[in-house]
Amino acid sequence: MERKKRRTPAVAGWSILLAAAGVVMAASSGWTVMASPSPGTSNFLYSVATISNTDAWAVGYDYDANSHQFIVTQHWDGSKWSLVSSPSPGTGKKCGDPSYAANSLYSVGAIASHDVWAVGQICTYSNSRTLTEHWDGNKWAVVPSPNEPGLNASTLVAVAAIATNDVWAVGNYEIVGKYHWNTLIEHWDGVKWSIVSSPNVSGADKNFLNAVAVVSPTDVWAVGYSEGTTSATDVPLIEHYDGQSWSIVTSPFPTPSQFNALYGVTAFVSDDVWAVGYANENSKGQNGQALIEHWDGVRWSLVDSPIAGAATILSSIAPVSSSEIWAVGYIQTRNVQFMPVTEKWNGTSWSVVTPPNPGKVAQLFGVSSANGKVWTVGAYSASPMSQGYMENPRTLIMHR
Repeated sequence: MERKKRRTPAVAGWSILLAAAGVVMAASSGWTVMASPSPGTSNFLYSVATISNTDAWAVGYDYDANSHQFIVTQHWDGSKWSLVSSPSPGTGKKCGDPSYAANSLYSVGAIASHDVWAVGQICTYSNSRTLTEHWDGNKWAVVPSPNEPGLNASTLVAVAAIATNDVWAVGNYEIVGKYHWNTLIEHWDGVKWSIVSSPNVSGADKNFLNAVAVVSPTDVWAVGYSEGTTSATDVPLIEHYDGQSWSIVTSPFPTPSQFNALYGVTAFVSDDVWAVGYANENSKGQNGQALIEHWDGVRWSLVDSPIAGAATILSSIAPVSSSEIWAVGYIQTRNVQFMPVTEKWNGTSWSVVTPPNPGKVAQLFGVSSANGKVWTVGAYSASPMSQGYMENPRTLIMHR
C-alpha cells in the first residue's frame, strides 16, 4: 500500500466483491461488515464521519487498470453505502504529466448534512499539492487551499470541524531536494483557507501531523511524530492551539522504543483527550503493544494496552462516551501479514475486540461514532500480503 504522506510504520525495523447491499459478515465481537462499492482495481477508505444513523461519509481513493488514482467518496443513507461523484483534479498538466492522475482524500469531517469537508492531496512526491473538497448537500466541489510557497510539496492529512466558519486541517510539507518535512496547519474561516503558523522540533528533519481534534475554538489538538534528536529515531509530536497560537506540548514514549508515532486523536473535554499510534517496544522492551496516551488537563501520560500482535498500529480513535472509546488499526503478524484490530476503553482499561476479516488480510484506518453507533473503514484483500503490499484491495466498512 502506498501512503506516502500519512506515514504508517514499516514495522520490520520496521478479489472478492462483497454482496450488493446489506450485512455481509457478523462476528461475536459485535462488529458487522457492511457491503461497500470498490470501483477500482485497488481501493482504500481512510476516514469516516457520522452525522446520524442515516447520514455518514467515507472517503479515500482507488486505482484504475492504468494505475491512475482517483477520489472515492461513499455515503450511508441508513440502508446502504453508495458511491457519490466527487472531483479528482490531480490530472494532466497539474501533475506535470498529461497521462498521469493522482488524487487522494485522507480525512473527512462533518458539521451538518449540508456542510462536510474532506482533505488530502493531488499529485505525488515532490509535486504534491493540498486538496480540500466540500459537500453542500447537493454535490462535492473543490475549494482552493494554499500550499507552502516555493519548491515545497504540501499535503493535508486530517480535518476537524467546529463550525461552518471554524475548520482545521493538518498535514506536512516537504522542502524538495533537502529530505526535510515540516508541519502544515490550515484554517477555514467561512470564506477561505489560510496557513496558520505551526512549530517544528528544532533540529528535526521530519515533522509530521497526522490527526486533529477539537474541544472548542480555543482548545484544539494535533498529533503526529518527529525525528528524534537524542536517543530515539522517531518520537511523538503533539501540538496545541489555545485560541492564539500553536505550541508543542511534551509527550512521552516508551524509552526503549526507537520508532514512535501518533496517528489518531480525539478530544472529549478539555481534561480528557486521547491519542493513539505505534511504538515498536513498550516500557518493558516487549513488541506488539500500541502507543496510547492520555491528557488529563495537565500532562500527557502513557496508558497501558494489550499486546495484540507482533506489532500493533492504531490509526484512529473515537468516543461513544467517556467510558466507551474505540481505537482501530491493524496488527502485523510475524510472517508480515496485516490483520484488522479494534481496541475498547471501558473507563478503566483497554482490551482487544477482534473484528471480522472478510479476506486474508485487512487494515482499518478510520473510526467515527454518533448516537451510540460506531463505524470503521479501511481495506481488505482476498490474497495474502505480497512484498509488504495488499493485492487488489477492496473497501472495508464495519459498524457496531
